[in-house]
Amino acid sequence: MHPRQERACDELFDKLQLQSPPVEQEKPRPPRVRRMREFKLLQMVAHIVEDHPPRLIPELYLKPRRLNYYARQLEENMNVNKELLKRINLIQRTGGFVDCWLDPEMSDTYNKLLCKQRQRVLNEIRRQNLYFYSRLLVARSEQPLTKELEALWEDTKHKLILGASLPFILFKTEKIDRDIKDPAFDNPQRVQRTKISMEIWVVGGSKIGKVLIELFTDIVPKTCQFFLNLIRGDGDGHAYMGTRLFRIVPDLYCRGGDVTKDNGFGTYVPGGEQEPMIPESFRLKHSVPGVLSMVVSAGNEVYGQFNIIFKPLPQFDGKHVVFGRIIAGPAQTLERISALGLPLGSTTADCVVRYCGWFTRTGQYRDGTPNTIKFPPRRKVKK
Repeated sequence: MHPRQERACDELFDKLQLQSPPVEQEKPRPPRVRRMREFKLLQMVAHIVEDHPPRLIPELYLKPRRLNYYARQLEENMNVNKELLKRINLIQRTGGFVDCWLDPEMSDTYNKLLCKQRQRVLNEIRRQNLYFYSRLLVARSEQPLTKELEALWEDTKHKLILGASLPFILFKTEKIDRDIKDPAFDNPQRVQRTKISMEIWVVGGSKIGKVLIELFTDIVPKTCQFFLNLIRGDGDGHAYMGTRLFRIVPDLYCRGGDVTKDNGFGTYVPGGEQEPMIPESFRLKHSVPGVLSMVVSAGNEVYGQFNIIFKPLPQFDGKHVVFGRIIAGPAQTLERISALGLPLGSTTADCVVRYCGWFTRTGQYRDGTPNTIKFPPRRKVKK
């Protein structure tokens, strides 16, 4: 638009006829006077037919406030349209480059710098896109791949086949009578006995139970110390942890603790000693289920093997040294161990001492050392 035409438009819009009229003052309404009703008899009332049109009240339809609002809105629209016409005219005269008409003309150096800046922005966008694309290539879903699922299934199938090949163990429902008491085993006053924790498992199976053993350190201290040394480990690799109960006679007793051969034929001699230990005392009897006794060989020697009886066994009295008893643990631990045995003393499944440890005088628990002796290969049982 030519500047002369713009001035003509401005003069046209500035005329008083296009401006909004002043706000008219509302006339106050006269107060309503309530008239008394007049009641007349129906016989005296004459009928009247009202055929006049209703009276028009302009104030109800054309309020000055509403007209003023419309006039102000129309004026704002005219101003916006005028600004749009100015900008459209400016864009047409400058060829689309608005800044070149307001600012001085750009030099070649400025154009080169502007081009370099745009190139840097494009390079940065391209670099980010390449980085995002590289992350998409290496990204993987949280869902395992088919190859991984097949490998997991092969491992699970192998475990199922291995578990199915093991003998089925059904624990007996018979209960061992634990109500039998022997006053000889009571702890005297002001005597603190050492306590041992032993956890027994089935190889390839589940946990049988964790028992707490009390040692009679006040009656047979040497035997208890001998047993405690093998719980801790003697430093040469001999320890109870990892050995099995190689003999289980149902409803009678079980035997374990062979730290040299793990089959009942080993002879353990503590390091630094030339001869094995001899029995200390046969004072205590095998009168209560859960009693532990140190096995004494035919040559009257002690090699570290121990018995756990399931019922009173007077035939063991005077032959094996009683040195401890089970005082706590699951109620069915002895029943489950007994259920794994066969009449001749062999076992249907290997029962091992998986974990063991001792409690200090302050009550702190210390783990024992596992057995590191390489046991001889066992002979496979023919089926």
